[in-house]
Amino acid sequence: MASTELASDVYALPCGDDGTTALSTPVVVSVLASLLERHIPRNERDQAAAADGEAARRARAFDSGTVLDMSLHAFLERFSRYAHVSPQVYVVAYAYLDRLRRGDGVRVVSANAQRLLTTAILVASKFVEDRNYKNSYFAAVGGLTAAELSSLELDFLFLMQFRLNVSVSVFQSYCRHLEREVSYGGGYQVERCLRKALVCSGEAQAQQRQAASAAAQ
Repeated sequence: MASTELASDVYALPCGDDGTTALSTPVVVSVLASLLERHIPRNERDQAAAADGEAARRARAFDSGTVLDMSLHAFLERFSRYAHVSPQVYVVAYAYLDRLRRGDGVRVVSANAQRLLTTAILVASKFVEDRNYKNSYFAAVGGLTAAELSSLELDFLFLMQFRLNVSVSVFQSYCRHLEREVSYGGGYQVERCLRKALVCSGEAQAQQRQAASAAAQ
C-alpha cells in the first residue's frame, strides 16, 4: 500500500474534532489484514510444533476447524461497516492478540481467525468505546452465534488474565508498528482519539481526580 494513501486518510479516523464520521474503510483495516495474512503461515508452523502444550489446549476453544470464506480484509472491514468499529479499536485488538502470542502462545491461524478476531475486536471495542452493540449483534457480524461468542469472550478474558488496559504509550508503540508496515510515520490522530476513549476506561479519570485534588490544596 502506498504511503500517500495513509497520508490522505490517516486511518480514515471517524472521530474528528468536528464530530464527523468518516464513511470510507479505515486504512488500518488493510494494514492489519496484510500483517496477519503474512504471519499466519508462520503461526501455523509454530502452533503445530507446540500442539501438545497448555497454550494449544486453550487455543482450541477458538479453533472452528473451518477457514473464512472471505479475505481477512473483507472480514475485518465488516466490523467497521456494520458495527461502526473505530480505527483505534483495531489497534487495541492487535495489542491484545500480541499479548496472547507473547503470553500463552495463542496465535492467529486460518482455523481460528474468525473466532479469535471477532472476540478480540469485541473486547477491544468494549474497552475503547462509550457505547457498543450487544454481543448478539457482534456475533452476527462475525458469523457466530451469540452463545458461542459469549463463551469465547470469557475464554479470551481468562487468557488475557483480565488485563485489558492499554496505556497511551503502549497504544502509540502499536501505531508505530502498524505504520512501519506502510513506511509511514503518522498516527497522531489515532493516538489523540484513544486519549478521549481512555477517559471512559478510568485512566484519564484518575489523572483528572489527581489534578483536581492538587488544585484544591
